[in-house]
Amino acid sequence: MMTVPILVFYICLNYLCAHKEQPLAWSGFAAVGAANVVIFGYVYSAFSEPDDDFYPNNDNDESGPRVGAFKERTD
Repeated sequence: MMTVPILVFYICLNYLCAHKEQPLAWSGFAAVGAANVVIFGYVYSAFSEPDDDFYPNNDNDESGPRVGAFKERTD
C-alpha cells in the first residue's frame, strides 16, 4: 500500500512527466490516483469476502460473548 504510490511518483517524475511544465505536480496527482486505486482494491476485497451470517457454526453458539439484553443470567 505504501510502495505503489511512491513507485508511481518516481516513474512519472523521471520518465512519463519529465517533459511537462510542472512534473512534480503531475507526479503527485498520479501518486494520489495510485493510492486511491490501492485503497479501492482493499475495500473491494473486504466486501467480497463471504458473510459469517450465511454460514452458521455447527455448535449453535454465537461467535462472541453475549452482552446486554442477550446475556444469560447465571444467578
